Amino acid sequence: MSIPSNRPLSRRAVLTCLSMAVWGGSMMPGSASALGLITCPLGTSQVSYSPGITNTPTPTNVSGAELSGLCTGVGLPVGVSSFTTSFAGTATLSCSGLFTMGEGEQTFVWNNGATSTWHYTAMTPVIVNGQRVITSTGVITSGLLVGMQVTQVLTLANLDLMQCASPGGLTTTSGPSTYTFTSL
Repeated sequence: MSIPSNRPLSRRAVLTCLSMAVWGGSMMPGSASALGLITCPLGTSQVSYSPGITNTPTPTNVSGAELSGLCTGVGLPVGVSSFTTSFAGTATLSCSGLFTMGEGEQTFVWNNGATSTWHYTAMTPVIVNGQRVITSTGVITSGLLVGMQVTQVLTLANLDLMQCASPGGLTTTSGPSTYTFTSL
C-alpha cells in the first residue's frame, strides 16, 4: 500500500521517519551509531606494581582495575550505563620510564554483561597543576560499540615519585578517569 502523493504526511510520521534516519544506527546491537557521543566521567583507576617501582629497571608484575562513572549520551544502547575493566601483565619498569608512550588492548565489561575490546595508544603524560594527566586513544575493535573512537583521560592524583627512591618503591598509582566514545 502506498501513500497518495497529494496527501501530506502527518507531523508525527515526519518526526518518526527523521528519528529513524538519525538515531536508527544506535538501536542496532554491537554497532556504532551514525551519530555517537557517549561520556563516562568520574570513573576510578587503580594500578598495583610488584615489586614496587624504583629508579632501577626491574621486571615488574602490573595489575589494575577501572570502574567507569555513569555513562550517558547519544548512541548508548538501552540498559547500558557503566563498565569495569581489569588488566595484568609483566614489564620491565623504572620510575624514569614508567609514564612513556605505550599501546595495548583492553576489554570493557558493561553492566549488562556485553563486552567491548579496544586497541589503545597511551600518550606521554603532561603535567597539569602538579598532576600527571595521561591521554589514551583508540578504536573499539570488537563487541558492543565496535568502530567507535575511544579517548580516556586519566589523572594520577597524589602521585608520590619520592617513593621511587625508597626501598619498597612505588607500589600503586590511582586517580580519576574519564572515557569519551565518539563515532568515527
